[in-house]
Amino acid sequence: MNIIDPLNVLTGGNSALTRRLLEEVLRSCTEDSQRLLAIADDHHQGVVEIAHKINGAARIVQAHAVYEACLALEASHPWDDLRPGREALHLALLELQTQLRLALAGLGE
Repeated sequence: MNIIDPLNVLTGGNSALTRRLLEEVLRSCTEDSQRLLAIADDHHQGVVEIAHKINGAARIVQAHAVYEACLALEASHPWDDLRPGREALHLALLELQTQLRLALAGLGE
């Protein structure tokens, strides 16, 4: 399954709506990635909150690596070292951004 399939289900195959949804998910993904990096390593609640928000968007496009990284952060404890989990989520978000851009390019104008 490619990244567009779940969106086509949501939009009923309407290519204009699919494009708009892809653009919105890409915008949100980019902003969330920046917010994730801006949170201090020791601000557990902030990291958990952004991971929860990202998880919702990742489920829409069935971005498994992203929502698995989110789940790991959401299940973390306040004394855990969040750096590895944040890095895993950041890398998964970068990959998702690439996939979204490719999907948008594939749709054409």
